[in-house]
Amino acid sequence: MKTYKKMLRIMLVANVLFVLAVAAMGYWQEHHSKEIMKTNATFHADTSNKRKRTDISGKKVIPVGKTVGIYINTKGILVIDTGEVTDIDGKKSNPAKNRLIKGDYIETLNGKMMQTKKQLIDAIVHCGGETLVFGVCRNGEDVEVKVEPVETGVDMYKVGIWVRDDLQGLGTITYADGESFGALGHSITDVDTGELLEVSGGELYSADIFGVEKGIAGTPGEIEGMITYQTENVVGYIDKNKVYGIFGTTTKQLRQELSNIEPIPVAATSEVKEGKAYIQSYVSGTRQLYEIEIVNIHKNDRGDSEMEIQVTDDKLLTLTGGIVQGMSGSPIIQNNKIAGAVTHVFVNDPTKGYGIFMESMME
Repeated sequence: MKTYKKMLRIMLVANVLFVLAVAAMGYWQEHHSKEIMKTNATFHADTSNKRKRTDISGKKVIPVGKTVGIYINTKGILVIDTGEVTDIDGKKSNPAKNRLIKGDYIETLNGKMMQTKKQLIDAIVHCGGETLVFGVCRNGEDVEVKVEPVETGVDMYKVGIWVRDDLQGLGTITYADGESFGALGHSITDVDTGELLEVSGGELYSADIFGVEKGIAGTPGEIEGMITYQTENVVGYIDKNKVYGIFGTTTKQLRQELSNIEPIPVAATSEVKEGKAYIQSYVSGTRQLYEIEIVNIHKNDRGDSEMEIQVTDDKLLTLTGGIVQGMSGSPIIQNNKIAGAVTHVFVNDPTKGYGIFMESMME
């Protein structure tokens, strides 16, 4: 009997140990599965972040370097500032102060679309003294702003705002990729507000270059040219104004002009090294390569890599003194790959400037 009870106790202990072992194994498997799930989640999250960067491996584009006229249509009419006006009785006031602010884009007035600065000014002048309701885009949000106009003459009204609608100037196409282009290597910002312009569209025009004002220390030079804003001279349509350039589509005319230039690979940022490279430019009137030196590679304020460059080519130094206004966007080529684009010149030394990497520009 004692032996039988002893065996029962042993079997009971064994069963308990078995249940505990199975439970422990189940806990371990569940815990292990959770750890695997955590690891997989981390892995997929990291992979997702890496995919945000544009894959440029095997990518080829046409390096351009052609100077063009740039005409930008802003998304609305840009408010530059407000100021005082003098009413018909000689009293001064600032009716738009703290209502319309620098950087606002006026899109409508009393419910009517405003397309141009002239249209807006005419509508204000002849408003008859009624309260003006401005439909404004402010920091990406649509708001309504009411301003009481001031009578400054007989049946003539003002609200005391400085505005701008369109911008134009010279710049350089960096690359063409099928029907797409990238140009400038930097954004177009308003000279008064310093803000990146909200673009509703724009065009690239053929430009007739008739000279170069050489850069000297303290005074950046510039390409001198004439732009005829006619439909037959359009070579591209601007869709986007981004941090590292303007982008859009090319016309058949430009694609035919570039058809004899072979596409070359896009260099990854990691491939670009300090040392000899070239700028491609039409600043002389024909497509030329000019030798430069990449003297430093570092991070800019945005955390992106950029290069400091120096012009070493005697022909370009004689022609321009280095980098001049209008050359922004000129492609930088190293080891027969398009490495980046010229963006800025050193004001105190026009032989030096900055360039952005193509990998950043194409994102």
